[in-house]
Amino acid sequence: MKVNITTLLLVFSFLVLNGCSKATTPQQADIAVFEQFLSENPISSVSPTVDIASIYQQDDPLFESVLYIQRNLWAEAKKQLEPMAKNQNPDAKFWLASITWGTGIKNNPIAKKLYMESAEQGNPYAALFFSPKNDICQMYYSSECSEKWVEKAQKLFAEQAKTGNVRAVYYSTILKPDLTHEEYIDAVIQSAEKHYYYPLVEYANKIINEDKPNKNMEAMAVNLLNYAQFNNFIPAIDALMGYEGEKKRTQGEQYKSLTEQGINIGSNHAWRVYLLNSINDKSLSSQQKYFIAKASELFNGYDYGISFSIPPKGKAALIAANKKAQEKADSVKRVIYIDGAHVPEG
Repeated sequence: MKVNITTLLLVFSFLVLNGCSKATTPQQADIAVFEQFLSENPISSVSPTVDIASIYQQDDPLFESVLYIQRNLWAEAKKQLEPMAKNQNPDAKFWLASITWGTGIKNNPIAKKLYMESAEQGNPYAALFFSPKNDICQMYYSSECSEKWVEKAQKLFAEQAKTGNVRAVYYSTILKPDLTHEEYIDAVIQSAEKHYYYPLVEYANKIINEDKPNKNMEAMAVNLLNYAQFNNFIPAIDALMGYEGEKKRTQGEQYKSLTEQGINIGSNHAWRVYLLNSINDKSLSSQQKYFIAKASELFNGYDYGISFSIPPKGKAALIAANKKAQEKADSVKRVIYIDGAHVPEG
């Protein structure tokens, strides 16, 4: 029997950037706008390349540490971030704070200090962390949550937007107090055209996560997720896997295809499906199950499968199996899709 996973999606700490306001609520009239967008940007199969607006490229000092965070290897990330934070790197302070809060009573004040310093030094996401609408801020640092930080974040994003930063352009727009629905939809589309797909996925998720979504709106939302998925955007893959799971279609070809795509480009959710399904798969040998479990542990630290697998007997066989598992983990695309507004909680 295969494990039916419908809700094992990676949990994110979403900063409050486009909450449930009138301006950001999906509307029927959006269908025509997005149909035009999709017709002008046709794509019907998965792109052979991963072309997304990543915050860091491989030559950036923060690339490795943020990739570790994305893959839930926080201990490794912390080792790299701490010296950069001590050297007053505001982005390093933000990321270090993001993996520090909630890890212990003694660590919460440390995270708060890092967030504050990062915000003061110009990181807009750190400033936005102290939004009164941010549940995490209210839970841990309620006395510090204030609209003044939202205003500061908007100003910081506006400055960064002048350089063409696609995220800054989007967030400086939707944080405007007088934001209209038309401006919001235009910002979502402009971001997607510049390969920043989070706004598009978030918009679509608002629709498909409703209890009883309008069928036409639901169909449009799925088309938008498919567009981002065809462009190898992992949150879109995860959303579609969740959608297929809710429809009880985890044995279908679409779900299997999404899982395979996710494994290749680094979806933690797809890797967990891959691992958990292997545990009870009678068609797999013990050697194959160990290989999958070990590869999973090496990829993102998820060692759940190790206790259900039997390592090969003999030192040489074990070394060979571990080497093969390492090659599998190393074959995953090294692209960062998370950003300051979307930090995994582990």
